[in-house]
Amino acid sequence: MPTIRILPLLITVVLLSGITTSLKGQSSMQGVITDLTTGQPLEGVNILLESLDVEDLTRGAASDRNGYYRITNIQTGEYRLTMSYVGYTTIVDTLEFSEGRQFNINKSMEPDDAQLDELIIALEGGVTRREVGHQRLTASDLRRVPTPAGSGDLASYLQALPGVVSVGDRGGQLFIRGGTPSENMVLIDGALIYQPFHIVGFFSPFPEDLVSDVDFYAGGFGPKYNDRISSVMDVRMRSGNRFEYGGSASISPFLAEVMVEGPVIEGTSSIITAVRSSMIESTSETFIGERQPLRFESQYLKYNHVDDNVRCSAFGLHTYDRGSIDFESDERLEWRNLIVAGNCTVLPSESRTLIDFGMGVSNLSNLNRGTQFSEFNSRVTRFFIDLDLTNYIRSTRVEYGFYTVSKWLNFDMSELFQVDQSDDYTMFSLGAYLQTSIPVGNRITFQPGVAVTTVTQYDLSIEPRIQAAWKPFGRDTEEFSAVWGIYRQSLIGVSDIRDANSVFTAWMRAPIGGVQLEATHVLAGWHQQIFPGVDISIEGFYKDLKNMPVTLWSPIARFNTELALADGEVYGWDVHFELNRGRYYGFLGYGYSWTIYETAQDHFGIWFGEPLQRYHPPHDRRHQGNVMGSIDLGSYTFGARWQIGSGLPYTQPIGFDEIHFFDQQMPNVRRNYGTPRVILDRPYEGRMPVYHRLDLSAERTFDLGNAELILQAGAINLYSRTNLFYYDVFTQRRVDQLPFSPFMSLKMRI
Repeated sequence: MPTIRILPLLITVVLLSGITTSLKGQSSMQGVITDLTTGQPLEGVNILLESLDVEDLTRGAASDRNGYYRITNIQTGEYRLTMSYVGYTTIVDTLEFSEGRQFNINKSMEPDDAQLDELIIALEGGVTRREVGHQRLTASDLRRVPTPAGSGDLASYLQALPGVVSVGDRGGQLFIRGGTPSENMVLIDGALIYQPFHIVGFFSPFPEDLVSDVDFYAGGFGPKYNDRISSVMDVRMRSGNRFEYGGSASISPFLAEVMVEGPVIEGTSSIITAVRSSMIESTSETFIGERQPLRFESQYLKYNHVDDNVRCSAFGLHTYDRGSIDFESDERLEWRNLIVAGNCTVLPSESRTLIDFGMGVSNLSNLNRGTQFSEFNSRVTRFFIDLDLTNYIRSTRVEYGFYTVSKWLNFDMSELFQVDQSDDYTMFSLGAYLQTSIPVGNRITFQPGVAVTTVTQYDLSIEPRIQAAWKPFGRDTEEFSAVWGIYRQSLIGVSDIRDANSVFTAWMRAPIGGVQLEATHVLAGWHQQIFPGVDISIEGFYKDLKNMPVTLWSPIARFNTELALADGEVYGWDVHFELNRGRYYGFLGYGYSWTIYETAQDHFGIWFGEPLQRYHPPHDRRHQGNVMGSIDLGSYTFGARWQIGSGLPYTQPIGFDEIHFFDQQMPNVRRNYGTPRVILDRPYEGRMPVYHRLDLSAERTFDLGNAELILQAGAINLYSRTNLFYYDVFTQRRVDQLPFSPFMSLKMRI
């Protein structure tokens, strides 16, 4: 509790210090830079002030993710202002600064198609242009990965990265650096989406036509993000055009989609809406040769309003997925996301503080039906309010904020052996965070921070985090960076213990001993630009895991919600090589990872001879490699991706027995053999075969004046590699991933 009292005091000191600084005679300048057509904030805009009175006197800054910048300590006089950004028309102006004044200079930059056509090197986004544990993705990155639809997709792109394990082309499960899907945080314009990826693994609600940018943290994320211990995908969706109506429509054997955008009040507000629906269930027999009983859809609507110092938006998203992971079984999966949220960003004209306020509600319903059990279902609803503020004290950037979250959870499951488990409860959390960016000279930057959260039924959580960056030669082209931090999570997702392909997740609070999941992250990395357009980066990581809930191990294969605690370790390294020069793009990546859990022997239903058991969980992929390339030849674009991964662990069966049920009548054990069940060996001692696959795409664009027609053709799994997806321990039967799957797509963009 003393920490909760200290935080308001710290924030008060920050605000008072900011006010004091602004009264010391020199002028300052701040503002928000946005895209003229959409009102979207622009990050990375270079703002330069050059004195017209004093030679070699310059001041500069770069805009942040909110488009916000601030320049302090400006001497009195006349200056030339230059704002430049790749793909936009440069803004040049002349300003007169008087003593002790603060100037709010907000600008909207106009996209420049000529600059985009002549662009040789993309400085934003990319795989190697990254901080340790973090990289920025843009829509142009997403379209580089061959995807069997008219648009690139975030789900396909992420699977091309080392350290991201996807167990197959169905299910929509991503395991990032040893973490499970329930330990990933996926945000859409600040709102959490619980199960973001579609049942057909190439797709998500985040196609390139809707995405503005993505901050992807494979670990080491800052204190603004809380209640997850593995990774963060912070997706910001773009706003609609404020001046003109436009849209697109596309169709392929996998997906059909329509997108429309345009002004509500010209120049002030806009909407963008999109509808996507899968086609694979009805087309798979023709294109693939076997029916794929998989279906998904999504509907999205966003409203955006831009004023001089205020930018507000609101959106709604609905997704629905239904299908069977094993096509020959009677099991049916179904899940639905519903999100409604909004936020406002304000920069008051007389204030030094950028204010970002958001609130909304997220809901997930998750269902599993089958013949061996009646039904599993799980639901979770989350309501949140966030307040984020950004300030500067001289050259020190200060970010701080407050958040409150209410969660309603319930699950109801009928176990395989007639044992019902159900529960429902409410969780409430309240917290605050503080992070600063402190430059030390021109080569070193420290970013210390802390998150403080109180959650019902748990002790106060204090999570310190720090990041440091060092440019030993004073250039952006060589940088060493490192991160250390503590992360905790109060909400857990329980899945089937037998393999990594189980999609159904029961959401519940961490139920044992009043402790939360905990992870300590340590990361270090080096980025090197060999020459313009050719970069390499290498990054090592270590995670120490505590209080990990794992289902009690049983030699009998069954879904189980009885939990025990385990500790774990994850370590490894990634290396990335990227070529990005105009029409040519190439990427080569390799990742090594090692994940192990340790828990007590009494958590197992059979004695294995040691007091502690150590085992690799089913998502422990040791080696993973990716090769990706594309070439742009005017109206033609060609792309390819090849990936390879070592086999995932699975539990081998060692025999069978039979079970008799006595709930309705006494069975005749002499004449009836009962229901067979599988007896399992030590957990995850086996390894599946090596996985590899080649995907190709070719695209032709036709200019129709006010519209474009884009024709794409390609193939998934070009050489029809028989990749194992799932091994059914009950029937000793293997389930394979997609064979050779050709596709064509037709897209019209207006």
